[in-house]
Amino acid sequence: MNHDIEPARQLPVRYDVDVLVVGGGPGGVGAALGAARNGAKTLLVERFGCLGGSQTLTYSSSFSFVNNELQGGFVKEITERMDRGGGVVHDIPEKWDRGGWGPKQGVVFFDGEYYKHFLDNLMAEAGVKVLFHAFAVGSIREGNVLKALIVESREGRFAIRAKVIIDCTGIGDIAWKSGAPVIGQEGFPDGPYKGQHMGYGWAFFIGGLDVKKYRAFEREHPREWNQYISGRELIKQAKAKGNLYLLRNSVILGERENGRVWVLSPGYTLKPDQHPWEVEAMTAGEIDLRKQAWSLHKLLKENVPGFENSYIEQTPVQPLLRDGHRIRGEHILTEHDMTTVKTFDDAITVCNMPPDYFLPNGTHHFEFNVTPYDIPYRCLISTEIDNLLAAGASVSLDFKAWAAVRYNTPSMCTGQAAGTAAALCVKTSVSPKRLEVRTLQDKLRSQGLRTSVKEVPENVIKQYERMAKEALAIEDFAG
Repeated sequence: MNHDIEPARQLPVRYDVDVLVVGGGPGGVGAALGAARNGAKTLLVERFGCLGGSQTLTYSSSFSFVNNELQGGFVKEITERMDRGGGVVHDIPEKWDRGGWGPKQGVVFFDGEYYKHFLDNLMAEAGVKVLFHAFAVGSIREGNVLKALIVESREGRFAIRAKVIIDCTGIGDIAWKSGAPVIGQEGFPDGPYKGQHMGYGWAFFIGGLDVKKYRAFEREHPREWNQYISGRELIKQAKAKGNLYLLRNSVILGERENGRVWVLSPGYTLKPDQHPWEVEAMTAGEIDLRKQAWSLHKLLKENVPGFENSYIEQTPVQPLLRDGHRIRGEHILTEHDMTTVKTFDDAITVCNMPPDYFLPNGTHHFEFNVTPYDIPYRCLISTEIDNLLAAGASVSLDFKAWAAVRYNTPSMCTGQAAGTAAALCVKTSVSPKRLEVRTLQDKLRSQGLRTSVKEVPENVIKQYERMAKEALAIEDFAG
C-alpha cells in the first residue's frame, strides 16, 4: 500500500470536560445520563444528527427482554416516561408479544421519531452537552492515558480533553484507534463460519398498507402469515424462480393500525476476508441491502393482499453493524460465565438476554435457554488505558456473550454503570481501575439498577430456570 505523510499541525482544544462519551446509542445515552446526574461535566459526541443509535438510525426502536425485576434503572425510567408521554407503540399485534418467555418480560416498542425528541430533552434536563455531526477519528495518547480525542466535523478538526472517556461506539472505535488491545477481529470463533463476521442487518418502513385487507389475509393463512416470522413459502418459491433478490428466507412484518409496516429481512453477508468496519464492505452492503428491500417490496406488492398500493416510505441512515472490535477488558465475559458462573463480586448489572446469531447463510439462531447472569465491572475497563471505559456492544465479551449483551436493554444498563463509574472517578480523583467497586454498586442501587443476580428474588430466578428447561425441550424436539 502506498503512503502519504500527514503534516503535523496544532489542533484547537474546543472542549475540556470531566467525562467524554463517544456514541449516542443506548450505551451512550446511559453513560451520559449516569455521568451528568452524578455531577460530572459531560459531553456526548455523536456522528449523526440524533441520539438513539440503532434504536433510531436502524429502526430497532425497542427495548427487548425488559423485566423491571432484573434491570430497573434508566431502562425502567425511560420506558415508563415514554409511555406516559405517548411514545410507546401499543398497537403491535399479538404475534409481537414475546412477554411469555420469562416472568413480566417483554419488548417495549416505541416511536423512533418521538424517541429522538425525547432524548434531546432528557440530555438537556440532565445537563449533558451534545455534539451532533462530530466523528471521533483518533486520540492524543500519553503513555497509558488518553489526554484528548481528535474529532472531525464540518468546521474542521479539533480536540476534546477529558478526564475519563467512555467508548460507546458499538464497535470499539476509540479503543482500537488509540492502539489499546481489542478483541472481536476474528468473527465466529469456530464451526463452519470460523473467521467470518455476521455482516449487516437492515430494517425499513412500508407505508400505504390496507390493514383490514391484510389482517383478513393473515387469518386465512395462519401458518404462513400470522406468525412472528412470515412469508417463508412465498419467499422460497420466488427465490427459486429468480423473482426475488433476498438473503434471508422469511420476513418480519410489524404492521400498525395506521397502515405503516416495519419490515425486517434484508441482510448482507461479508466475505471470509472482510471486516464490518471496512469502508468498501460498508458501501457494498448499503447498495446490496437497498436492492433487497426494493425486490422484497415488489414481491409483497404483487402477491400479498393489502400491499397493492403500498410504497417504501423510509430506509435507515445506516445498516445495523453486528460483531466488530470490543475493548479487551480486565475480564472477558464468556459463554461459560453466562451459563455456569452467573454471579461476580464486582457485578454492575443483570442481563437476561440470550445469544442471538445471524449466520452468514442468512439463517437466524436465537438461544432462549439462558437464565439471568451478571456483567462484571471489569468488562468495562480497558486493560491498558487507565482512563478508558466502555459500554454497550464495545465492552469486553467473547463472541457468544457479545451476541447477547449487544442488545439495547443491556447496553443501556452497562452505559448507566460506566457513566456513574466515570463520575465517581472524577469526584475521587482515581482511575477506573482503582475505583472502589462497592461504592459504585451502592450508587447504582440507589439509582434503581439491579447490580447482581444475587439481588433478584429466588422465585424470579426459578421461573427463568423453568423457562430455560422448556426452551431446551423444544429445541431437542425440533432437532
